[in-house]
Amino acid sequence: MNRTVKISLLCAGAVVGNMATSYLASVLKLPCFLDTIFSVAITFYAGLVPGIIVAAVFNPLMTIFRGLVTSTVISYYDFLYAICGMLIVLATWFFSRKKSNFSFNRYVTVLYLLIIAFLSALLSCLSASALDTYVLPLFVSSSGFSSFDTVSLVFQQMRFGTFISYLLPRIPLTVLDRIICTFAGFGVYKLTIRIEKGRIQ
Repeated sequence: MNRTVKISLLCAGAVVGNMATSYLASVLKLPCFLDTIFSVAITFYAGLVPGIIVAAVFNPLMTIFRGLVTSTVISYYDFLYAICGMLIVLATWFFSRKKSNFSFNRYVTVLYLLIIAFLSALLSCLSASALDTYVLPLFVSSSGFSSFDTVSLVFQQMRFGTFISYLLPRIPLTVLDRIICTFAGFGVYKLTIRIEKGRIQ
């Protein structure tokens, strides 16, 4: 199979995979999003550009899907959370460019994955909080893609400031989500490699 076609199919599969795990997390009311597992996996497997494409496409499609399933108004603002996903991909790619770094031993691999998880959590928290602080007021409404609004209002009433009020509630859940998604995404990547090697043999 042509590599371009293969990567395109994998990107499409990654978007669907993200939608499935995200929707499952929502239905089960899990304290995490699970919406970037396959973004991480495709970035490990194919690099920055495919990862960025998956992240950019996922949020708009998932927002439309949620709106259709719940019969609610689709907010174009929620499309912008794709920026967070793209920053997560960027952080993942930056530390996964040299695959040899993950081949020393398990401890080094875990260390690299934790670095990716915490850096991507930082970027995700900062970017999402900045969007909610400076861009959200320009829109009429949000469809509720963010689950931090209620807690953020409490912090705002305590006069923490708008940006900090959006940032603080995100930290624990985002860190948990990034650890799960980073390790799960790496697992999907390794499984894909094993399947490919099995086919070659």
